[in-house]
Amino acid sequence: MKTRNEQNPSFIRRAVDRRGLVQFASATCACAMLGGAALFHAHVRTRVTEEGYRLSRLSAEQQKLLRERDRLTLQTAQLLRPARIEELARKAGLGPPSSDRVVVLAPAREYGVPHRAPVATAVALRDGAPRAAAP
Repeated sequence: MKTRNEQNPSFIRRAVDRRGLVQFASATCACAMLGGAALFHAHVRTRVTEEGYRLSRLSAEQQKLLRERDRLTLQTAQLLRPARIEELARKAGLGPPSSDRVVVLAPAREYGVPHRAPVATAVALRDGAPRAAAP
């Protein structure tokens, strides 16, 4: 014996509609997932390309900075040449003190300094005024 709902043609139509709706929903979800995967893949590829360009720029900047460092190292070496410093000192009127302006103090070992090499401490006088020697 059939129930009243099973005999009604609208019940059959609703069952078919539900089945079609489930198929449509699953097909829509599958398409959405494929679309999402495609968008994610495009995003990742774009990021990889951008990072490649960034790496290229940073590599060029590193080479530029290395050249600049080498140039500055060479310039420093040229500016710190002892001959250049002596020349600048002579131009400024500086030079080694005369022998009457140098006072030799006791050797460093007499002050309790550990013996490394024979070292004497000297003090240069300027205008006759004694200057304190660095310890």
